[in-house]
Amino acid sequence: MSYKKKKIKKNIINQLKRRVGLIKIVLFKKINNLIKKEVNVQQFQTRNIMQWLRDRARAIRPNNIKINEWVDRYIDECVLNGKPVEILTQLCLSKVLEVRYKTQGNCFIPIKGERNSFLEEIPDIISCFNSKGVDVNWYITLNRSFLDGGRIDIKIENEYRKMIEFLINESKIDNLTLYNWEDELLGKRAEPNNSVQNNLAKYVSNEALRIQIIRHSSWVKDKAKMVQTDYQIEKDVALEIACEAEEGRFLLSNESPFPNGQFILMPFETAERYAFFKTLEPNFQERIVSVLKPNPWRMDASKP
Repeated sequence: MSYKKKKIKKNIINQLKRRVGLIKIVLFKKINNLIKKEVNVQQFQTRNIMQWLRDRARAIRPNNIKINEWVDRYIDECVLNGKPVEILTQLCLSKVLEVRYKTQGNCFIPIKGERNSFLEEIPDIISCFNSKGVDVNWYITLNRSFLDGGRIDIKIENEYRKMIEFLINESKIDNLTLYNWEDELLGKRAEPNNSVQNNLAKYVSNEALRIQIIRHSSWVKDKAKMVQTDYQIEKDVALEIACEAEEGRFLLSNESPFPNGQFILMPFETAERYAFFKTLEPNFQERIVSVLKPNPWRMDASKP
């Protein structure tokens, strides 16, 4: 075979190789896209639930925190594995309850916000999941203050618990359970994270700390009706931040009642209230789904 014919043959072979290579690249991209598409496909139950939750979140507050895609993945995993969705809602046993107790004649009478939360909102949310064939385990925890001065009288605490239990019984929801956070789940008094408490500037910006001091000072004077010095307020804020950081870490740990942080947090407070829970666990905020009207215990319904 002449040199010219060999060269022509070699060019043809090279062209074929290039074409085969291009075909392989195109096929690989198509297969890869199909795999990605398959991975991203949600179960129809998940899509319907998430659309309903996102619509509700927008209706609760115009500037409400957006629901993170982590929630989509978690619910989808529950659907695929036939597991119930775990939901946590915390109820803070605040000094404000002592003021209210006296105002209501040394007793607790459910107010409109509480009745709406337990008899309408929570049942509606559970119904959304159940209507799509998804079970829910919902835990309400009564959380005492991290601060000595913020803890309420145990008699008043027990009276408030009885009132919440009454509302839960009235709702007739079997999978809604009430716990005392420290006594029944944590097994001890909530403690601060020592690293955060001793090195606050390392974890919290000056601006965030300033805002928290202002917020706490206002709460102490206007709502809890307590008298404290600026030094006491700053010390309490540092302790509270360290305790919240530790609680956020604990909830996402293997020690948690929800192993590896597999739960959704549906708070009775605005999502901003949980800012310091992500101090040691930046992913904590991904679990927040703000679809309950905030502060249902407030007697002044005109306040947001």
